[in-house]
Amino acid sequence: MAPALQRRIIGTAAALAAALGLAGCAVPLGSGFRIERQELSAEYIPGPQPALRVRAFWRVKNTGNQPLDAVEAGLPEAQSHARSELRVEVDGQTVPLPAIPSASVVHAAFPEPLAAGETREIAVSYELRGTRNESAGTDVTKEGFILPPGDWAPVLLRPKGTFAASSDPPKKWQMSFRVPAGWRVHSSGTLKGVDRGKRDGAQSAVFRFTETRAGNLPFAVGGAFQEEKLETDGRAVIFWTRQMLPADTAQRAAETAAAAAEFYDQAFGAPPQEARTLWIIECPRSSACWPVPDAALVGSDINRSDAGPALLRQVEQQLAPTWLDFQVHADWDKEPLPMGAIADYAAELAAAAREGGDARRKIVHELLDSYDYERARQPEPPVFSVMLSDPASARRFARLKSELFFFALEDEAGRDNLEDALRHLLRAYHGGVWRADDLRAAIEQEGGKELAPLFRRWLVAAGVPEAFRSRY
Repeated sequence: MAPALQRRIIGTAAALAAALGLAGCAVPLGSGFRIERQELSAEYIPGPQPALRVRAFWRVKNTGNQPLDAVEAGLPEAQSHARSELRVEVDGQTVPLPAIPSASVVHAAFPEPLAAGETREIAVSYELRGTRNESAGTDVTKEGFILPPGDWAPVLLRPKGTFAASSDPPKKWQMSFRVPAGWRVHSSGTLKGVDRGKRDGAQSAVFRFTETRAGNLPFAVGGAFQEEKLETDGRAVIFWTRQMLPADTAQRAAETAAAAAEFYDQAFGAPPQEARTLWIIECPRSSACWPVPDAALVGSDINRSDAGPALLRQVEQQLAPTWLDFQVHADWDKEPLPMGAIADYAAELAAAAREGGDARRKIVHELLDSYDYERARQPEPPVFSVMLSDPASARRFARLKSELFFFALEDEAGRDNLEDALRHLLRAYHGGVWRADDLRAAIEQEGGKELAPLFRRWLVAAGVPEAFRSRY
């Protein structure tokens, strides 16, 4: 999942906790507002450098006991998301932009203070262009777009002040996407309808979705896709690709997706919104994209007649976050790893179950080979010390070590105890963050075995224990 999204989730959780602390007061003791209405829309703008024009609308009511001078909205980071053309409106009137338009927070000042009990209408709009960035995941191309959960969309922030408070979004709200005629859109929420017509002389379609507060953070994938639907093992698998797939390729991929979903259900429990329909979507670029819930966004290799094990691994890897990262998230600001690699470990287990035989041992052996290759090229950083700001090579190295750590933990504590601990944390921490200490406490409770030395040996010290190497 995109790291900037993780930071947004952490901040939102902190704001919600603060608001809940004031729940006993009928009226906040300071500034406060309630979101009475919320809408989010995006329009695809074709051209040599295509863009998505995003617009958010809110109607807010001052629920505090003092006037409210302004509100602030959190925005996608300008550089990582190629954001431009920022515009802010209050009651239909454009307000001055901040001195630094690239800032990730915009200040919407009211022409007159908003008195207690009064309402204001606020709109924030901008364009997202086709620059792809590893830390963002957002992508816009001539073939389509990918908007990973949440981070591409603006959010209203809690007012500043010790006693300030704000509300959650409404229980239900609307999201729509205007795209060229013939395109398809897969999104969070429930599809309510598609309106077709002309815009600026060109045929277009508007996909309208109803979102819920309890659902996934907003996400969407759109493009000019061919559709094929297969039923396997009680699940529907929908393919969206730029050309129809060879029949045997589609069948193998569908069977792999259904088997992976069943494996993840058994290992980690079904997600709150159970994934009975799965999607395999060709990324707008040639390589795999960031996943979205219930979907694998695979690379263009899916169109090859000889697409084989690498494609099946992609499907397993891309579906794993639906059960893990989209339920509970690593603390990307303070401790990205090892928990940021838990979905990778789960995908390796799913692949081992699919391949059978000695596959698990072979997978660990391959990880050890990759680890040794990295260690020959660079000093090994302690897993706990690696941050998202570090070079990609260091993050790749620490991620490999993290995957190996989970296999070592499984060997030491037992597979059943590890899965029981993860299921417990997924229920207890749903929508929040988890850290290595949380996992250690949970698995020690399940198995009754002290694991602190193993955690230190793998996550702080360098190298791989010889006992582990000899096992594989």
